[in-house]
Amino acid sequence: MRFLLLNQFYPPDVAPTGQYLHDLARSLVQRGHSVKVLCSRRSYNGARTFSPRENMNGVEVVRLAATGFGRRGFLGKIADYASFYGLLLRALIFERERPDVILSLTTPPYIGLLARSAAKRHGCRHAHWIMDLYPDVMFAHGMMRKEGINARFLRKLTRWQFKGADRIFTLGPTMAERITTYCDEDDSRVCWIPLWTNSEPVAWDENEPNPLRAARKWSLEETVFLYSGNMGLGHRFNEFLEAAKQLSHSKIRWAFAGDGKRRMEIETFAKSNPAARIEFLESVPYAQLRAHLCSADVHLASMDSAWQGTMVPSKLQGSFAVARPVLYVGGQNCETALWIEQSGGGWVVDENDVKGLFRAIAQALDPLERRRRGQAALEFARGHFLKSTACGRFIELLEKGNGSKLEEKSQKTDVLKPVSNFLL
Repeated sequence: MRFLLLNQFYPPDVAPTGQYLHDLARSLVQRGHSVKVLCSRRSYNGARTFSPRENMNGVEVVRLAATGFGRRGFLGKIADYASFYGLLLRALIFERERPDVILSLTTPPYIGLLARSAAKRHGCRHAHWIMDLYPDVMFAHGMMRKEGINARFLRKLTRWQFKGADRIFTLGPTMAERITTYCDEDDSRVCWIPLWTNSEPVAWDENEPNPLRAARKWSLEETVFLYSGNMGLGHRFNEFLEAAKQLSHSKIRWAFAGDGKRRMEIETFAKSNPAARIEFLESVPYAQLRAHLCSADVHLASMDSAWQGTMVPSKLQGSFAVARPVLYVGGQNCETALWIEQSGGGWVVDENDVKGLFRAIAQALDPLERRRRGQAALEFARGHFLKSTACGRFIELLEKGNGSKLEEKSQKTDVLKPVSNFLL
């Protein structure tokens, strides 16, 4: 079969959506399929320009000369989106080889509209892999009211791009449930497959010194709580910062690694509260990622309840894969909270519950408790977040196509099977 994959970003760019798409693309090639990717030549931050054509692990990559203002401003981001839309539309119009399946992601928003139109032109199937649900992300962001003519128009666009889709892939059960509200047809097309770990789940050997922990001058006597990843608008930090302030005289270190729109807020707080023992780290290269994640004792995660069902951060997979327990603060109707509770691999604290956070921290200071929960996290990762399993299931559904309703329902049940088995 011939697959055509659409997303603005793709490796060697570091954007996570492109990295996961490449994992899937390579798996498709290994399965004997022909795979072509249409993406942008410019990197996520606009700093790099990649070659217009490349063969990566058997995947034909065609990069379009869109603008590259990156993350420097809202207008620049819109310009990048608009230029990529236009060039992608042109590329799809002049695409000579008929694909069997067109799969679109969600960068830029509503790229699925072009996928649906191109599929209709070629007489092939189209599918969608929803990383961020629009327009719900915009509502959570506060960019738009849920009521009004603009909101109604965007909801109609979402329904239209899903219309006739062979499959609609989501990242978890909460997101899948929310997406069904946009499906005017049988919602059995909606299935969820969790994102996977980038490496084989394995704990760090306790007898092996961690080079990054030593380089960062973190002593073995202190407990390091690490937030690693995007510090975006959908995440919460007030509870963690309040805990850091009140526990400033304890042997706890709070580390924040990565970037995002809310990093400056955390930096401002740290400057105003120098005793809070907060420090900042830059993102590490992939070769050091495992050592980076293992350098901390407990990982931090959060999500504001307004964003539940609109996105599923993948940081839990990386934490669980290295046997680190996760301390989560935020809304509890989301995949992160669900998987922590199912696995026993951490602690779930409701938003604004600072007392509950202190209780969780007290437990996390016990090395035996950390080890027990970390081992539970590792076992869950081995059973639920393996790349081979997730990509295999993904490809199987793409290959089979959309059969009878009975067949669709059985396939959807298969996708849910790992977590439902765990619940039993």
